[in-house]
Amino acid sequence: LFAGAVSLNTTKTLGRYTLTDGTRGGAATVDMNNGSFGKGKRFVDTDNLWGDGSTANRQSAAVDANYGAAVTWDYFKNVHGRSGIANDGQGANSRVHYGSNYANAFWDDGCFCMTYGDGNASIYPLVSLDVAGHEMSHGVTSRTAGLIYSGESGGLNEATSDIFGTMVEYYAANPNDP
Repeated sequence: LFAGAVSLNTTKTLGRYTLTDGTRGGAATVDMNNGSFGKGKRFVDTDNLWGDGSTANRQSAAVDANYGAAVTWDYFKNVHGRSGIANDGQGANSRVHYGSNYANAFWDDGCFCMTYGDGNASIYPLVSLDVAGHEMSHGVTSRTAGLIYSGESGGLNEATSDIFGTMVEYYAANPNDP
């Protein structure tokens, strides 16, 4: 949708591929099927060609979410020496197609996951790279700074995520996202 054609690390099992990145702590991208509870269902594909760049293809949003998680992992590892959001080598899952007309995205410490809504009539799915970097940075802040998400410390949390989201986007240097 936003990143263009990108390379993804996927996992092949029994002749089928899943959007599970074994090179970045096993992070997986799952389909919430427009629900708001549960773990979602893994995306499965037989030819390892994912999405077509349109919102009509459910895999397209998953590609951008998976790409965003990978670039965010790489940014924190290569720039800050951090192995994953919690610095424990474990990947954070991404959940796409959350809710109905949900025009937002969020990090959830409870599931240690990133969640993306599909947007609404005026907003596309919230799976752009800067959103992934921003929201996943909330996870890093949660694991490192102990900021209470209220008042001034909540403002610092948001500002830090804005800064790191932009840094992730610049780090990617994706020509489709100048």
